Amino acid sequence: MWPTIILILLILIFVFALLKISLDLRRRRSKSFILTEGIILLLIIIALVIADTGLIKKAKIKQQGAEKIGGKPKTGIESDRVKYLLSQLQDYVGELSRTDKPQVQLFLRQGLEHKLNDEHSEAVGIFRPALDLNLTDGERMGIFILTGNSEAFLKEYDAAINYYYQAERLGKDTGNDTALVVVYSNLAITSQLAEDLDAALRNYFELLKLFEKMGNRSGEKNTLAKIGFIYQLRGNADSSAVYHKRSLEVSGTVADFLTQGAQLNNLALIYRSKGKLDSALVFYQQALFLFQQAQDKKDEASVLGNMGLIFQDMGSLEKALELHRNALQIDSTLGDPMGQGGDLTNIGSVLEQKGDLTKALEFYKNALFYFEKIDAKREMDFVRENIKRVEKKLDK
Repeated sequence: MWPTIILILLILIFVFALLKISLDLRRRRSKSFILTEGIILLLIIIALVIADTGLIKKAKIKQQGAEKIGGKPKTGIESDRVKYLLSQLQDYVGELSRTDKPQVQLFLRQGLEHKLNDEHSEAVGIFRPALDLNLTDGERMGIFILTGNSEAFLKEYDAAINYYYQAERLGKDTGNDTALVVVYSNLAITSQLAEDLDAALRNYFELLKLFEKMGNRSGEKNTLAKIGFIYQLRGNADSSAVYHKRSLEVSGTVADFLTQGAQLNNLALIYRSKGKLDSALVFYQQALFLFQQAQDKKDEASVLGNMGLIFQDMGSLEKALELHRNALQIDSTLGDPMGQGGDLTNIGSVLEQKGDLTKALEFYKNALFYFEKIDAKREMDFVRENIKRVEKKLDK
């Protein structure tokens, strides 16, 4: 705005200067007076031009900044996947927590502080020199794993894997199965980050053998599910189904079902975003089964709604309606206004797609009622736009 105002002022001053000089010449003012007046006006014009140029530059910089923020989403599917996998990396301190060596304690404390502050380059800079200290095998194994984790956060996956392998060697030499569980889990996750699914599978199978040896049924169950995920990512649906079935056959706690269901739901969201609807539907069906086993009605309703959206994307509108209505029935029983509002919105969307605008409008208005009850502003704005669109169609 300011650059435009200054430009208008420049034009007006220029016109005024020409008129004033012309008038002075007619009045036969002295040349020195006219010259002094012209110099003053010229200086004013130069000052305004400099100010205008500076404001234009600032405006351009601001606009470029806005384009960087608004033009690209802060996180996409890929970055979400990376964050999700990194969040599963396990730290291992082991004997480091019991060390009586002051220098080792100092290095550990400083390194962990940097890790907690997401200063992973600094953490690596602390942990690497710590390896030159006089360490026991258990202490060295802890440093290897901690360093590997920080390298993984820095996306130095090969370096991370190398540290984990050194920890694996020490774990085998000392028979430390607890440390090896962390090593194989981290190796599998980092291999996924490096997009080496074969290596991820190998390490998950090593992890599975450890859990079977230790009699850890919960770990065995979750690892079988993860092997199923990797086979699914590789496009091997048959092997994926085998390992998911084996996972379900292992007795587990409600927490295991919920964790596994959440993982499947997240994968389904990723596949839907990529347009791979068949794969997304498979994951949703598996997640639905797990939430039903855990008797988690809220998540069951959420998955039913997500499945309805998949069928809507596929054009199977009757099936989509059935699933959204099932979700609405559960959310109504739970008395969940956010869930009810979402389900009603989804039903309205399907009806609008079918061309039944009067009913679609009714469902959108009912959805708005529930969102207004809980002051869900974003959802309210979304539904109001839907209502305006349908009303405009009905007026035609």
